This record gives sequence, C-alpha cells and structure tokens, in this order.
Amino acid sequence: MDFDESSLLDLTKKDLIDLVIVERQKNTSLASKLSTEEAQRKKMAKVISEINEDETLMLKRKQLNASSVSVQPLARDAFDVTKGPKPGMLVRDINTKTISQIIHEVPALVLESLLSTTVDDSAGVSQTVLKDERPHNDAIIAHWAFKVNKKSNTTFIFLLSLEVEKNDPAKEIIVRVESIDEEELDSTCLQVPTPPTSRFCRVLLKDGTIIIRPKEFGQSSFTFKAQVGFVEEGERTISSTRQNRLTFSDILGTQKSKLGSDRQTSGLGTQKINVGAVTKQAKELYSSSSIKADEVFCNLAALFYDRFEKEESIDERRKKHFIDNIRNAPPLTDAEQGLIAKSMKIVEEVSTKAKRIAGTLSEPVEKFLYHQKEGAGWGMAVAKIDVSALILFVHIWLFDTYEHLNNNKGVAIREVWHNLDGTRSMQFSMSVSLPGSFQDRMFESWLTYDEIVNESGKKTYVVALAPLTEYEGTRHRCEGSEKTTLGSSRGVHLIKELSHNACEWTRAQQGDLKIPGLPMAMMDFVAKQQLAWSNQLKEQYRRNGKEVDRERRNAMAEVMRARRGKPLIEDQKAVFASCEELLGGEAEEGWKALESTSPEVEMSFKYFPPKKGERSIGTGKAVCVVDCSAEEVAAWVMDICCNESMMISKEEGDPAKLELRERARANERTFATVKKMPFFLHNREFVFRIIWKSEEGKVLVAFESIDDEVDYGTKLKKIRGFLKGLWHIKDLPVRGGAKQCRLTYINKMAPGGSIPTWVADKKADVALSVVKDAIDLFRQDEKVDAAELSELASLVREVWADEEYTEEENAALQRICEKFEGSLKTRNWKQLKSPDPFVKMDSTFEDGQSISRRLLTPAPSTAVVGRAITVVDATLEDCAALELAKMTREGCKGHREFGGVDREVKKLNNHSELFYQSIDFGIAGFSTREWLAKGVWKMTDENNMVVVYEDAEHDDFPIGAGKNYVRGTGSALWRYEKLPEVMDGVSQTRITYYQQADLKGSIPKFLANSKITDTLANLSKTRKRFDKSLDIDAGRRVKLSQVIKREVMSKEDSSEEYALDKFEALFEERKGFERPSRIIGLADTKLLGHGWGSTSVDVRAEMEEVVSFFWDFGSRANMEISGDVERTFEEDEEGTGLRKVVRRRQQLESTHVTTHRDRIFTSVMTLQKINIDTIVLLLTPIWWKEGEKMVRIRAHSAITNATEPMNAKETVVMRFRRMGLVTKLDYACEIETGSLVTKSTNRQFVERRLGEIAEVSIHFQRLLKLEDCMEHDGHAIGYDLVWDAPSPWRRVERLQEVFKKNRALRELGQRHSWIKEMMAIAVLGNLHRNKPVETKLDCVVDSEARQIGKNLIPALMTEALAESGVDQWRVQNRAVRELCERHEWFKPMFVALGKDIVKTAHWGLMARVIVGAVLSVADMATDLFVLHQFWEGGKSMETFRNYSLASLAAHIFLQMIIVWMQNRKKGALRIMKETFIVVIGMKAPWDAYKVASGAEHEKDTQVDPLVEMSMSKSVEIFAESIPNIIIQTAAILNTLETGTKPTGMALTSLLMSALTTGFVSASISYDLDSEPKSRANNPTFFGYVPDSAKMRAGLFLAMIGISSFQARLPDDMKPRRRRKATIKGRKGGSKPIETEEDKNDGRTGDSTGGGQGQGLGGRRKSLIENLVIKLESRDAKISPAGNEENEEEKVDFEEFKSAFKRRGSIEF
Repeated sequence: MDFDESSLLDLTKKDLIDLVIVERQKNTSLASKLSTEEAQRKKMAKVISEINEDETLMLKRKQLNASSVSVQPLARDAFDVTKGPKPGMLVRDINTKTISQIIHEVPALVLESLLSTTVDDSAGVSQTVLKDERPHNDAIIAHWAFKVNKKSNTTFIFLLSLEVEKNDPAKEIIVRVESIDEEELDSTCLQVPTPPTSRFCRVLLKDGTIIIRPKEFGQSSFTFKAQVGFVEEGERTISSTRQNRLTFSDILGTQKSKLGSDRQTSGLGTQKINVGAVTKQAKELYSSSSIKADEVFCNLAALFYDRFEKEESIDERRKKHFIDNIRNAPPLTDAEQGLIAKSMKIVEEVSTKAKRIAGTLSEPVEKFLYHQKEGAGWGMAVAKIDVSALILFVHIWLFDTYEHLNNNKGVAIREVWHNLDGTRSMQFSMSVSLPGSFQDRMFESWLTYDEIVNESGKKTYVVALAPLTEYEGTRHRCEGSEKTTLGSSRGVHLIKELSHNACEWTRAQQGDLKIPGLPMAMMDFVAKQQLAWSNQLKEQYRRNGKEVDRERRNAMAEVMRARRGKPLIEDQKAVFASCEELLGGEAEEGWKALESTSPEVEMSFKYFPPKKGERSIGTGKAVCVVDCSAEEVAAWVMDICCNESMMISKEEGDPAKLELRERARANERTFATVKKMPFFLHNREFVFRIIWKSEEGKVLVAFESIDDEVDYGTKLKKIRGFLKGLWHIKDLPVRGGAKQCRLTYINKMAPGGSIPTWVADKKADVALSVVKDAIDLFRQDEKVDAAELSELASLVREVWADEEYTEEENAALQRICEKFEGSLKTRNWKQLKSPDPFVKMDSTFEDGQSISRRLLTPAPSTAVVGRAITVVDATLEDCAALELAKMTREGCKGHREFGGVDREVKKLNNHSELFYQSIDFGIAGFSTREWLAKGVWKMTDENNMVVVYEDAEHDDFPIGAGKNYVRGTGSALWRYEKLPEVMDGVSQTRITYYQQADLKGSIPKFLANSKITDTLANLSKTRKRFDKSLDIDAGRRVKLSQVIKREVMSKEDSSEEYALDKFEALFEERKGFERPSRIIGLADTKLLGHGWGSTSVDVRAEMEEVVSFFWDFGSRANMEISGDVERTFEEDEEGTGLRKVVRRRQQLESTHVTTHRDRIFTSVMTLQKINIDTIVLLLTPIWWKEGEKMVRIRAHSAITNATEPMNAKETVVMRFRRMGLVTKLDYACEIETGSLVTKSTNRQFVERRLGEIAEVSIHFQRLLKLEDCMEHDGHAIGYDLVWDAPSPWRRVERLQEVFKKNRALRELGQRHSWIKEMMAIAVLGNLHRNKPVETKLDCVVDSEARQIGKNLIPALMTEALAESGVDQWRVQNRAVRELCERHEWFKPMFVALGKDIVKTAHWGLMARVIVGAVLSVADMATDLFVLHQFWEGGKSMETFRNYSLASLAAHIFLQMIIVWMQNRKKGALRIMKETFIVVIGMKAPWDAYKVASGAEHEKDTQVDPLVEMSMSKSVEIFAESIPNIIIQTAAILNTLETGTKPTGMALTSLLMSALTTGFVSASISYDLDSEPKSRANNPTFFGYVPDSAKMRAGLFLAMIGISSFQARLPDDMKPRRRRKATIKGRKGGSKPIETEEDKNDGRTGDSTGGGQGQGLGGRRKSLIENLVIKLESRDAKISPAGNEENEEEKVDFEEFKSAFKRRGSIEF
C-alpha cells in the first residue's frame, strides 16, 4: 500500500497504531516508507517505539486476532446494536468476523432464500441475484444492500460470489463467499442496482464461509465467518466516477502497489491514485472499522433472523413435542412424590386460612394472602382460564420458550435445566433486581410435576417448586450468580380441568428475599407482585365468554350423565327432602295463577303453612319448555358464576358474586352473592349451597341457604336473605333434531331485614323470570318450527286424497270460494300501494262501490275486501303448511309484535280447526278485539289447494272470554296453484289471498279499512321467507354470460363506430350540469333539469356478468331496483339474439301536489362489442303500439293513476369496461317525459334513474364473500349503509336491511355476533362519554360492544376529518384495531359512515334540549318566587296570585295527563315515578336527559322520548309560560301605576318566561323544518333553515328573539284609569299631554285601524313594548298632572319624543 508522506504527518497516534497493525499483518514496514527528512524519521520512530513498548495495547490486538468463539443466541434482541452484542457471541477482529445464529427454518429453505432475490422495503433490505451460474459451477453473483437501522441514512452494500461447496441438508451446507468488483462485471454487461440512499458503504469480504446445520423443531444453525473491509463511497455521484476509491488490493492485501507507479483503470481513463486521499480514507476507515464490522455483522445476522422468524411456531412445536411425549416421562422419584405431597398440604392450608386481598373482589382473578408464624407470607391466586388444562400446564412448565424469554427481557440471569439426573425435575434459576443499594437476589428452584385423574375422569396437573437446596442431585451453577444474594421460593400450581378448553388454575407461592427485618407490609407487597402474573395469563388466554360457558356446560352435563343413580350423602339427602316438599305441593290445590312476564312461561303462587318459628313466605312456581336436554339446563343452573352471569351482575352493580370452594364436592357447589338494592335499602346477601342428582330422564337441582361467613376482602353493608327451592327438569321427546325438556322451578325467597314478606311476594314474578333466561339461552326456534312445518307439509302431501269432508265443511268451502272468486271477481278493484314490489294488492267493497264513493256515502254494509297475489319460490305443500301452522314460535312472536294477546288453535280433524286470536291495537279508549274462525283446507286436485276461514262459535271460546273484549267478524281465502319449476329445480307456487275483517264496536269503517294493507302484508312475509331471487337471477346471469361470451365476445372487434360515437355524444359533459341532491353511493353523477344525466360507477363483477344483468330485462333484481310498475319485452325464442324490444312502465312522481300519468318507455336494446375489454349497450326509443306481443313482468310497487299511461322517450347508452377485478360502468340517458312536466319533476325523475345504476353497483357489492372484500369495497359498503338514510333511526333501519342482504356483513356478524349491535349504536350518532375498550376481538361481550359503538361519536367530534376520527376510534379500542388488521375494508367502511354521521348529527338538538331544560327549571323557580311575592302582596295582588295558581295547577294537571297517556301500560309504579317528577318540577330536565342520552322508544309507551318532550314543552308554553307573561306583565304595570318600582326578581321571572316561550317555539319550528320528511313532503314551505352552520345558529337566535318579544297583552287587561301626563320643560312650566290611551279610553273594542299615527289603541302591542313604555316613562319622569312634588324635575322633550317615536307607541 502506498502512502503520501505529508498525509502521514496529520495522523494521530491512534491512527498510526491502526496503520502499523495493518501493515504488520501484511508483513510490511512502515519505517521504510518514511521520508528521509530527519524530523519526520524521528517522529515516526518515536511513535513506533511507543507502539512496541505498549504491552497492554499489543495484548489487546493479539486477543482480537485470536480465533473467534460464538454462542447460539435464541432471540432477536441479542443483536440490538443499541445494547451491543452479548458477551461471547462475537469476537472482534479487524479482518475476521464470525457470527452464529439460530434460524427458524430448515437448512434447505435457508439456502434457497440465500440464493434468491428478496426485497423488504419496510426494513430497507434488498437481495438481488445478478447472475445465476449454478448449472456450471453452483455459483451465483448476488448484490446485497441493507441499512443498519431504519433511521440510518447509510446503506451497506455487498457484491458477492456465492458458491455452494457442500449441500447435505440433513447434515451440513457450506457456502463459500467472496467479494467481487464491479469492474469484473463489465464483460458480463450486468447492471449493478443503484444504491437506495445517497450515502452508502461498500463491504468487502474475503475467505467467507456460511455453514448451515439442522437443529431440532425445524430450525437451523447459521454460522457466517469472513474477513471484512469497508469503503466509504460518500455521495452517489462520486461513486459513479470511481474516483479516490480503495481497491480490493488496498483493503484485502491481494495485490501490492507502489507510490506513483501503479495506476487504476476505470471507464473514464487511466488516473493516478491520490495517495493523500487514499490515506485519508484509510484513516477514516480503520479508526472505526472494528466497531462498524460488529455493527454490520450483528445486523446482518438479525436480518436473517427476522426473515425466518417464527418464534410462536417454534414454541408450538416444542409444546407439541412435550405433549406427545408426556406419557413417556420418567416415573416420579420418592423425593419428587414427597415434594408434591407436601405442596398439596400447603395448598389446603393456604386455601382455608388465607384472607382475600382488599380491592380484588371485582377482579377476574381471586387473590388471597396468608401469613405463617415464621417466614414470608403466602400469596394465592385462583382463576378460571379459557384454555385446556394440559396447554396451561405446558405453558407454565416450559420456562425457556421464546414467549417467556421475551416477557423477561430485563432479567440479567435466567437459566433452565430440564430432566435433572434423568428425572422429571427441572432447575430454574433467575435473578431479581432490587431497588436502591440492595444486592440482586438469585432464586434457584427445584420443580417437578404430576398428573392426577379423579373419579369423573377429569385431570388435575400439579407443579410443585421448592428451593434448589432441597434437591439432592446435580445442581447447575449460573455464571454471575456470585454477585447476587440467594433468596428462596416455594409454591405450587394446581390446574384443574373444567372442560376440554377451560380449566381452573390455583397458584400458591411464597417468596423470601432474605432481607432481615423486612416489614410485614413489604413482604405482603412482594407476595402481591408475584400474583400479578395471574392477571396477565388470564387475559392472554381469554376467549369468548359465551363459547367458554357452553363448553363448561357440556362438560358438566357429561359428568351428570356419567353419575346417574349415584347416591347422595346424608346432609344432601336432607336438603332434597326439604326442597321436595315444595314440589309435592304441586298436586295439591291452592296454587294461584300469577301474571307471567313471558307468554312462554306459566307462573303460579302459593302459601305453605310455616313451620314453628318461621315467617309466612310465599312460594312461586314457573313451568316452561326449554330446547335442550335436562342435563344441559342443570349444568347451566349449577354454573352460577359463568362469564355471562358475572357480566350481568357487574352491569347491575352487584357488589359481589363468587364461588366458595371450601365445601365443593362432585355434585355440590356453594355460592355467595350480594345484590344491589335501591338507595334507601341495604344490599341483600344470599349464601347458599346447590346440589344436583341425576336420574334416568330427569335431573333435580336443590338449593338452600346456609349460615357460612364469607370473606369479601372488605366490609359490605348487607343483610342476609333466605333462599330455598328446587329445579325439576324432565326430558321430552326430541322434536326436529332439537332436544327438549320440561322445566319446573320452585322458589321460596325472603329478602330479610324489615321488608315485609308481602312486598317480596309481589316481586315473585321477577324472581321466577329467571327461567326465561334459560329459554332464550337454549332457544332453537328454527329447528322446532321446521319440524312442525315438515310434519304439516307431509300431511298435506300424503293424506289429501284420502280425506273425507262433511257437508258442512263442503258448504263452507263453496260459500267462501263463491264469495271471493265469484261475485267479487268482476268488481271494481282499486290497486293499493304495496310495500313489496312482487306482491300485487288491491281492494274493493262487496257491494261494488269504489273506495272513494264509499267514503263519501258510507251506507251500512260489510267491510272492505282485500286481495293480494304473488309467486312464492317453494312447493305448494310448504306454502300451505306455513299458513296452517299457526302456533309456530315465529308465528306467535309476530302475533305478539303486532299487538296480539291470545292465540290458540283447537284441532278438529286433519283438515279443519278452530282458530282463536285477540289483538290489542294499543289505542287509548279502544277495547281488545277477538276473532274465532273455523278453518278448512282441501286439495281440489294435485296442483291446486284452498284454505278458507269463516266466523264460528264454540263453547270453549265464549264471546269476551270473561274479559272486556269485542268479538270481530271476518272471512278469508287462500288459493295455492302449483307452477312449473324454474332454474335447476326451483319449485314455484302462485298464491292468491282474500281477506275481509270487521272490527265491530265504535271504530269507524274507513279507519279500519285503511289498515287492509297491513293485513295483506302477511303474504309478503310468506314470499320473503321462501325467496330464492338471488339464486334464480344468478343462474340466469351465468347462462346469459355464456351466451354473451359466445355470441358477442367471440366476434372480431367492431369496425362500426356508431355505438361508440353515440355513447360519447350522449355521455359528454353538458354545460351547466348539476350534482344530485343526495349521495348516490360512490358514483360520479351529473344531471340537467331538462332530462339529461350521466354517472360512472365501479361494479365488483366480471364485465360479462354486469352486461348480463342489464340484458336480463325481466330479472327480479332489475325489477326491485327500478321500481317499475310493469316490464315487458320481446320473447327471444332462441336466446341468442343481440337485439331486444323492451317496454317499461314507470310512475312519474311530482314534486308538487299534482298527479302525473304513468309513463311508458319502449326501446330497442342492442349490444355492440368495441374490443375485448369494452362493450356498449344502447337503448333507442321507439313508439309502442297496442296489440304487440310482449312478455309481461309484473310488479306492484306503487299506486298507478286510473287514467291511461302516456308514451315517453328515453335514450340510454352504457359502456362496460373491464378493469381488473371491477367493471367500469359509464351510463348516460336523455329522457323526454312530455309536456306539462316541471323542471324539478324532470330532474327528480332523472336522478332516480341515475340512482338505479348506483344500486346495481350495490347489488353486486352485496354478493361478495367476506374474504373477497378489499379496501375500496369498504367505502362502497359504508355508502350503502347511509344511502337514503338522512336520520339516525333511518340509518338503524338501513343497517338492519343491509345486514340481511350483504353477504360479507352477514358472515362477519356470524363470526362476531356483537358487530351488528355495535354498529347500530354507532350510526345513531348520540353523544356519550368516551371509555376505551381494550378487550380482545374474540372476547367482546354485548355491553362492551355497545360502549365501542358509543366511543365513535366522541372520536369524530374531536377531529376535523372523519378519517382522523375513525383512526382515533380504532386506536382506542382493541377489537376495532384487530378488525381493521384482519379486514382491510372495515376502516374505510366506517370512514364513509363517519362522514354521514357528522353531516346529519343531532348534537345541536341535544344542546337545545339541555338549554331548554335549564330555562324551564329557571322559569319554574322564578315563577314560584313571584307567586310567593303575590301571596305577601295582600289583596292588591290577590287576582294575580289566583291567576298564577290556576296557571301552575293547569300546567301540572296537563303534564300528569301526558304522563298517564304515555305510561298507562307500564304499571302504577312507573306512573307514580313520572308523576313525582312532574310535581317537583323536574319534568323538563328528565325529558331532556332521555333525549340527549339517545333513549329509544320503549315498549308499551305511546310515543318516543322526543315527541313526549315536545308535547310537554307545548303544554308548558300554553299553560305556564304565556299565562305567566300576561299575569306578571299586568302585575308590573299595576305596580308602576302606583309609583312603585318592580323588584329585580319580578323582571327576571318575566324575562325567563319570555325566553322559555321563545326558545321552545323556535326549537319546534327549527326541528320541524330540519326534518328531512318535512322538506320532502312540502318542499315549497319547509327549507328556510340554511345549510351553513353559522347561518343556522344566527337564524335560531333570531327566531328566539322574535318569539320571545312577540307575546301580546289583550286590551281588556290594560289599565283603564284616565290620566294625563305632564312634561317639564327645561325652562319650567308644566304642560299636560293627552296620550292615545286617553283618546281610546271608553271604547268597547280595539281600534281596527292600522295606519301610521295610531297609538296604544291603534294596534296591539307586545307585552314587552308596554312594559318598556312604562319603565322608560318612569325614568323620563313623566308625572301625573297636578303632582307638585315633581315640579323641579326636567326632561329633554325632543330626546323624549325621538326615543318613543321610533317605537310608534305614543303620538305627539
């Protein structure tokens, strides 16, 4: 190597040392290269001498040159450059570096990855294979580049030749590594990748070797050894010219060069090496090369580790290997058995004597402390872990897994030795750092384990640990332990199996730090710290609570089956004997029927004679049927502390609920619960034992209170209650694959304390309603209903030909059929607006009159007749069975939701029955209606069937049934007609349904008849239940897609440009276009009012499938989306035509009150292929002529005008373009609807057409599977959820609808049942407190789901953008984070939702109701104070006092009426509560709270909270605010008349009343105008509230001001005393002034004149104006004439005149 002399003089001593070492390694002499100058020679000789004499330094260099020794690190953090490599892992050497690492992959795959191209942009790593020569000599040329860390700006680059020397994956793989220069690649024309950063450093390797050997569990050992050198390339431009760069010969010593003689060849020519520059580089390089080599090699090894990192997989492999070989474990030695026996005794002692730690009662892990006489305290934790006992045992036993290592990164010493001396024993040594000056403690423990199996086959794993000093075998010594103090630890783990995937873990441990004189409190602290791991383990393995409960119930049920007939012990027999006395009373008389809280539960009540010394306590009984086996119900009863029960108890605020394990037996458990009571009562404590016994076909569960004391860890104010009862559970026959049992629950309960027993007896129904929880938990309605429907369908199918009918039954069949299908068939039927586009509904009167004439001339006759017709995708037998099975659970549920009270069927024979039902319509003043009908069905032939109903009478169903019911009349006919099958065997049936019903009583006929549509909607439910539209349409699209591919796409590209030109001409953007008034999905929509519009959407489907959707003109999806009244098209017999004549009839809805005739659009539809990825579809208008044959497609979505429809024109172009996974659909239309159609109507019609295209995109979006959804699909789903949903409650309805139709959301809801409820809370947009939820995704319960939904709104409010708010919401809630990680479309969906929620939020409404409540309370308070002043004012104020009292009484009375009407079905207690709120004047705050908190419309209430609040506010204005304004204004005027100044409180009360009136009236007007329905129904009137937030606020304030000061005072309340006022001029003298009041005095009425100059009598002035006049008159010193006391007072006449002239109140 050549050096410049002058550059050597600038080197420091350290630089020279490095150079000397390098040159010595090359066997060169530094002295020979020095200048002949004496000074320089002496300086360098002195330096060399110092180097030779520095023994310490030379020793260090020798150590660095020694052979490197490496260990095999287990974790990634071993190479953390911030901490440096671990000792022994890497030996430094300027030339030679060696690194060893464990790789989590087999050797063959490691080698494959090493020899292949890999890029990881996130880590800044790239590995590129430039040339592969393996076919010749197994060598490749590779380019490596990586950063030391993400923050570094320097990239390290390797250009290497890799040659596989030995390839034996089973034993060893050896790869030779050598650096090569770019110059060597010139001849191969290989392009070296450009460095990724501006600064980079080239790494040069020589004699490199990579050795890969196999290890256990699918791992490999990776050893890399090489000589290393570096070149600092600097900026990229310098590198490109290759100037001033060290060569391989310079760095690695492979060549020698002499000063001034060697030259380097480059692409720029021959250049002389700048020795000074080279020396400077050498100075910079070798001064830090050793550190840099360590850093590079450490990170290189870390990158390889990260590339193959599979720590979790390796841990799982280790655990599986241990589990597979656990049965081959060595037998326990005597010492190990002794340790386990001793540990079991410790657990028993600690369990019985330990005390619960204060403050842990509500934690999921029970924690206890126990103090022995000597030594440290014991800590014990008991928890139910949601994982199998074996998995938890393995997790605890294998201390040296990656998981344990990562959780203990800060531990200095942690070593594990398994199978000590060939036994099960293990040594575990770990150091613990202590604070302050305390020396670290070393805990060395001896551990062993055992497996115990009980009589039920359940396993319990025991892990015992003791100080290592008690082990008599081999003990290992940890390096560094001599610097610590030895501590001791003793403990035991008991892992008891509860189910296949659940266990109970008990951990008791004692830790002694060996610190003399350590306070007891500190030892307790240490014990508590040891128990913290229990919480982490509980959370780590936490799973969905409902799933865990189900597994535990199933495991308990299996135990019960296994223990059938097992005898009880004596005390258990006594409990059953005592409890069965209550069951024995079942056969006796005395049970009184109790009103049940559920129609599925029968409840009764009875008093048993009390024993001596006992109180007379009533006993309740509940009987029901549960859809499961008796053992499953019994297991649910026994598992009182299950996850779901604990969650409910927590939500109800119960202080405690726990299981006592001291008395636990195989069939017995003991529980303690403290129930929260109302604030004026102490909480009630119940401690009881519960025992079960299993017999063949039934299980009995008895419970009885006991007197045991319970340790709650804290003092609770409670009173002990009493419980006693029995669960009698008997199996029933299996029905439809669902097991069933009859459950009888008998309960005798006394709350204790001073509560009378009769009060507790009143709540017996609440205590018995627990059986409803069992019904809901095990409910299998679908299976049970399916079994009943299948039986009925089989009956209809098999026995119809053998049925014999009586004359009466045949007469009834003939009578009803003749009535509806004979005389009425030719009547004038009026089409009704159907809620279902595929169900036609119409009606008529039996006498043939039209509905309009019937309403005008209501002659006495029968009720209206309704008819509905549809086609159902099911067999005739299945459709008929659905009607005949009236007592299905689904049918009964729908009956109750409709207001049904009773429903009963009495079967007469196989083809006839009596059907009784009663309905409460929920209208105040109307009695419940009941009907009794006889139903008969008959198959007229194998393809037709009828079911008829007509009125009947029967002794079993007397009229009124002993209640105040009104018997209605009616008749009905169901006709079923079998149709041919369609699309791969889908059966179809046409159903025609006739219905006539008379409610009787005083209900007007027209009111009852107006609800005929609701009755006919039953047919729509039948159609939707069997609907197979998606399957039918999908099948037709598949066939059409094949036709299009064959007939269209297989042809050559079109040479005709007509279709494309027509599309471009129509699609071209028009001048002056507008955007739609509503969101239309993700479509880019433009339109003009005269009838033009265009839109572009992305459809998630293949292009041919989208084209097929539009070509299938008569598909159900097309009909439903378009809403057409009728569709017809030309029948295509061959099915291969590319031209089709189509006709559609649409209703033209007016934006005004006028009615338009329906429009008929007839067009020729053609397809044209443009290229392989583009198709154009054209609809060209033609005139349709009457008589042309068309295929009719029925739809009945709207009321059509009775007049004939008129023709209209539409020109439509559609372009379909294939764009990857989506099809780009461009659509344009031009519509001519005819004359006399306004621009707004045309605009609305075009907007509706464009909306249909967006709905097509939504239709295909809803067909996607969950795993197929991508990020942009999330936006589409989000807009689908908010489309046409302007209000919160409409968004909830839309959510329910989309969840039913969107496949991805349905699948997500099936995986996580809480998703739907969470989203329903979120879309409401109500304000709530933000409480982040950190529960795992799979463990979220319903209450947490609701809180997650509530957290969205605060997040949106605190951020300016919806994206930011949703991201904040995601970060705060763990479940949302996990959802976003699993499904990339989830976050975009909520971003779209968030934007709409923010836009339509009612947060302003909440603010208004709160302010209104404050004003109302303040108004009430000030009015009461003024009333008090009236009371003290004597006779002069008597009139005002009486008026005020009357106003207050009227206000309270009207509010009570509202309360009664709203809550009359909620019971007397609810009415009393609401009445009390009214009396104390807190009605307004209570209503505001309910509205602001988003309270829903409760069942059995008349209106929702917002309407109730509006009614209360209206009453407040009418009965209190306005009357008090009048009364108090009159009082103030009267006070001024007497010359007395009114009090400040009187003026404040008047102001509060005025503000309350103005605020409430302004709120009502504002809310009514802001309601989307109001604007849609009457756009010409509503819409004065602007869209701008600032303008809205200003308008609202102006409305308040105007309303507040517009209250007017009637003339008859004005003072009538004639007076004259005098005004004192500046120069003295009094001049009387006659006011307008004097002029108008004595008149009998107000002046009707309104011209200028009229005074007080000339127009009606507001109260405030009158008051201002009086006050300002008093301030202006207007005195009554002749009052000499005011002679000296003066006022400026002109100022007085100008001040009042502006008000127009007094004319001068």
